[in-house]
Amino acid sequence: MIDDTFAHEQNLIIEEDGKTLLVTGCAHNGIINILEHFQKIKGRMPDYVIGGFHLSSRSGGNEDSDMIDRIGKYLMATKAKFYTCHCTGIEAYERLKSVMGDNIDYLSTGSEITI
Repeated sequence: MIDDTFAHEQNLIIEEDGKTLLVTGCAHNGIINILEHFQKIKGRMPDYVIGGFHLSSRSGGNEDSDMIDRIGKYLMATKAKFYTCHCTGIEAYERLKSVMGDNIDYLSTGSEITI
């Protein structure tokens, strides 16, 4: 067995009309790590982020509440608007929502957003 480094996982940056959108996959490397890498290469944080945060697993486990709170506080400090989805998990999303308020929303199949 070989540990997966997730080096194949990619993120997409879209810059248009003075706005920057970061699209992540399931953020296996951690949403905070991805944002810190973004800041390292761009010198700032994105305006919007869309993607999963990989805080739940198929077996039903979730990241612990304290870690979710720390992630939420970090995300709030970026001043970005976040849209998350499937692998964040509903329970983790609800906890993030309680920390982040209107700075985070959940996307499900068929959702549309205008940026």
